[in-house]
Amino acid sequence: MRNYEVISIDPTDQMNHWVITYRTANGLTDKQSVVAIDSNDAFIVFRNQMIKEAKAKVKFIKPK
Repeated sequence: MRNYEVISIDPTDQMNHWVITYRTANGLTDKQSVVAIDSNDAFIVFRNQMIKEAKAKVKFIKPK
């Protein structure tokens, strides 16, 4: 199940900085900034960050 939906990937005034607007599974809209070469790379960087965060949450919640 997807936990988010990317709405837009927009360049900023700074070189290689992109702002990603996304909607979470519960309907909230949020933004995140990433450093990437182009919009495709920005999507990949964002996706990898979201995967890393999800894994960290599972690891944190999982009892020993």
